[in-house]
Amino acid sequence: MNIPIAKPYFDNNEKEAVADSLDKGWVVQGPKVRAFEEAVRSFTGAKYAKAVTSCTTALHASLLACGIKKGDEVIVPSFTFIATANAVEYTGAKPVFADINLDTYSIDPGSLEKAVTPRTKALMPVHLFGLCADMDPILKTARSKGLKIVEDAACGMGGFYKGKHAGVIGDAGCLSFHPRKSITTGEGGMVITDSEDIDRKVSLLRDHGASVSDLQRHLKKGYLLPDYNIVGYNYRMTDIQGGIGCEQMKKLDKIIERKKFLVSRYEKKLASAEWLKRPVVPEGCAHGYQSYVCLFAPEKPRTLRNVQAMNEKRNRVMDILESRGVATRQGTHAVHLLGYYAKKYGLKPGDFFNSFAADRLTLALPLYFQMTEEEQDFVIEQLGEAYKECAE
Repeated sequence: MNIPIAKPYFDNNEKEAVADSLDKGWVVQGPKVRAFEEAVRSFTGAKYAKAVTSCTTALHASLLACGIKKGDEVIVPSFTFIATANAVEYTGAKPVFADINLDTYSIDPGSLEKAVTPRTKALMPVHLFGLCADMDPILKTARSKGLKIVEDAACGMGGFYKGKHAGVIGDAGCLSFHPRKSITTGEGGMVITDSEDIDRKVSLLRDHGASVSDLQRHLKKGYLLPDYNIVGYNYRMTDIQGGIGCEQMKKLDKIIERKKFLVSRYEKKLASAEWLKRPVVPEGCAHGYQSYVCLFAPEKPRTLRNVQAMNEKRNRVMDILESRGVATRQGTHAVHLLGYYAKKYGLKPGDFFNSFAADRLTLALPLYFQMTEEEQDFVIEQLGEAYKECAE
């Protein structure tokens, strides 16, 4: 067998949507992007939604819309994809790292609060792998100190926190439609918000700062060029992607339902694997299961040395699985370990121990809509055999 870590789910509906855009000749941001925005807005319960080219550009535009600028600080978890911190760098602000809770992989509210300084202007919790961060204490800190919250909800589609969808809890939320997400437009992202002001600013920022969009010009007085009163960017999603997104949204509920079924099988069949810590879902949360990420922990992570020893064994397990046709991944990386950030800010591996442990010990298993029970059983069987080989 050859089992990937993830696989987009397309059928003829997406092909027809692309063909329709090509036939009509409207391939830039237009009516299908607007329809996609409305579908996401309705699903998440947000008042506003604006599609952009990626979650990274969504984060950048949201930070700018919240007034983040050079000299400011934005607190982010150290264990996250590098784009979270990069988006802060784009604004000229400084990303300040906080550690995570190793049970949930989400930012630790205590570590976050300790990282606040007079220069802090925003908090950026990440809803990693489809599970929402613990937002109540984060909201409390933000409100008490007058800080903005931009939610990195790249993995968040289908994730809920106390009845609210990921991304609509803070000031703005940013979604990703990368191929590893539950639904995809190839590349693509979206800003969702309940703030009319943030929505308006993102709308300007994504379109070079234009006061009127191409679609608005097409509908009326298209012969006049718009005004430009701010410096903007070309962060526009194409209508080709918008059409794909509309069809993907029609599949989202069944994709999530299928993933949850497969997760229930993982949970049952891996229950006896005490060396593998399975995902934790706190009370009040609904996991969207963008991916199924476990912690390789034959021992409790205690020191850099014992984590590194377990890391070597985890990597051997992953090597064996790869040789047998089973793709795995580490969950994501600890940004404070990466060359640019470690050098620029003088960061050491032990500065954020839980993030270091997650970087070295997380293990994502294959999970996607089309995955059969036979394929999943093969993954589980090979995982057990690989661990036994490494334990001998």
